[in-house]
Amino acid sequence: MSFLKAKPSRVIGLHIGGYSSKVVQLRHERERAVLETYGELLNEGYLKRREAAGGGGMLQFLDQDIGTLVKDLVRESNVTTAEAICTVPTTAAFITPISFPRTLEREIPQAVPYEARKYVPIPIAEVVLEWMILEEAEAKEEIAVLLVAVPREIVEKFRRMAEIAGLNLRALEVECFSTVRSLIGQDMSPFGIINLGHQSTTVTFADRGIVRSVHTLSRGSQELTRALERGLGVGSERAEAMKRDTGLSERIEDGEIVSIIAPLAETLFAEIARLVSLYNRGAPRKVQRLNLTGGGAHLKGIVEFAASNLGLEVTRGNPFSRLVTPPMLSTILTEIGPNFSTAIGAALREISMR
Repeated sequence: MSFLKAKPSRVIGLHIGGYSSKVVQLRHERERAVLETYGELLNEGYLKRREAAGGGGMLQFLDQDIGTLVKDLVRESNVTTAEAICTVPTTAAFITPISFPRTLEREIPQAVPYEARKYVPIPIAEVVLEWMILEEAEAKEEIAVLLVAVPREIVEKFRRMAEIAGLNLRALEVECFSTVRSLIGQDMSPFGIINLGHQSTTVTFADRGIVRSVHTLSRGSQELTRALERGLGVGSERAEAMKRDTGLSERIEDGEIVSIIAPLAETLFAEIARLVSLYNRGAPRKVQRLNLTGGGAHLKGIVEFAASNLGLEVTRGNPFSRLVTPPMLSTILTEIGPNFSTAIGAALREISMR
């Protein structure tokens, strides 16, 4: 969903998550993306007042409060440009593959809005609709098309937020597309990305660098925190620290914490395994590698746990590896990388599409 055409030399990617918000500023220099600054700010303390109409995630909060959060995030991160790409939560979008007979290839642009009525649960006039043809290696009788729809009221909410924050909103992009761009890049092999968010988990399958299928699970890392709070009778901050520092440790002395977290993690990865199996049954090229990202990817032992439960190669995402960064920051950037996958991918949209 692009609003402006001319490319700036500097741009920021903005991701407003369920737990914290992130910003990354990149500079385009000699066909490279150079990291200039980045920052993260907890949503707690900002997002308290809710819209009367409700909604989910950050979308349920008042425009003014979201705008103030973003304004402070941008200021404290020493951002020097107002040119911004912002991500829309995957949970707020309707994303589905649909098929058309190859004989109707020329009519696809006119046919998509009519076909979309079968899949989008609100009137088509009330959404921003985009689509792309998913080219297959071998010609088939049907043409696969990926349909993406975002309610117009959400688009307008982001416009208002950007105005309050003093940003020039160049485009909106659904989170899963930004994440694929930052973590897969030019890798043309079939890939799966597991974004372990605060309130939900998104599983995205991509092949030849193109999103093929997206699924959202209503389980996030917050579920683990609350389980620790109830099971051990501790506060949220203490539970967060236990989850991050102990997590799925194999040490005997950590058994009590692991006994609370492990069953929930097993349930989540059983659902993910089902999605991988479902995708592989219908895809021409099977996914053999998975990438963990999002705040939940910091859970100690989660990569090894995922690989064991899924029977596939699993790695932790490092989107900063696609940027030119100061060598002295390489260790810290690798550590915090999963937090910034979406924001970096959004900013790269302006760099990589030149």
